[in-house]
Amino acid sequence: MTSQQPIQDRVQVKRDIRKIKNLPTVPGIVAKISRMVENPETSASEVGRLISQDQVLSAKVLRMANSAFFGMSRKISSISQALVILGFEVVKGLVLTSSVFDMIQKSMAGLWEHSIGCAAASGAVATILGRADAEEILVAGLLHDLGKVVLALNLPDEMRLVVDKVQSGKVLFYEAEHQVLDFDHSELGQWLAEHWNLPDSLAEPMRLHHRPEKAVIKPECAAIVHIADVIVRAKGFGNAGDPLVPPISMAAWEMLGLRKTDFLPILEILEPKLSSLVDITSIN
Repeated sequence: MTSQQPIQDRVQVKRDIRKIKNLPTVPGIVAKISRMVENPETSASEVGRLISQDQVLSAKVLRMANSAFFGMSRKISSISQALVILGFEVVKGLVLTSSVFDMIQKSMAGLWEHSIGCAAASGAVATILGRADAEEILVAGLLHDLGKVVLALNLPDEMRLVVDKVQSGKVLFYEAEHQVLDFDHSELGQWLAEHWNLPDSLAEPMRLHHRPEKAVIKPECAAIVHIADVIVRAKGFGNAGDPLVPPISMAAWEMLGLRKTDFLPILEILEPKLSSLVDITSIN
């Protein structure tokens, strides 16, 4: 497949990928958590007991919850406590990303680091804006590039062509994806979010973090993740697939009411979180 490939062939690839059956699956424990969370009578202690049955998973959640990443003022000593303090969706997001990145940690280690960095930056921007849902937005940042995992696992040949284009020219990863596939990882992220039945606050930033001005359900979440993605790229943390720094969408910036003077406070929150990046990435 080349950049001169007939458009109808790229359209066929798009049709084929919609039929993919081996998308990363939600771990059985997460499926159970999802069902429990849908029940308004479920308590944090009940969900905590379920997660605690998996010792490795429990250790990962507690390690991240107690890191500077979340900046908690007191130590979180149990899963049920983590659920109360961080919320069901945040802990669910940690479980999901940990499980998926376990699949590709050797070939795409830099992407995990980038995702962690984007999560930290999302949380920093949300904090500056005084949002009550800062932790959930942080998880949206963590999930935003999972479409790249779908691409790597299911279309390895096309993934290599995308990487070749990135390395041979000054193009962003998603631009190279469009040249090869006629769509990009954000669309794959949307399908993955649908496959996992994720809430709109997590699904829309996965779909529109490169086009936040098109978001209509949770536009501010998509705008924050977009800005966070650009900031962490500019900081040089991890590897999003290319070395370039895309411009920030002015529509997203204005939607959030941010000012140039907000950059310094954002970085003051972000820097100590990024200093714990090495510890967190070693989780996987």
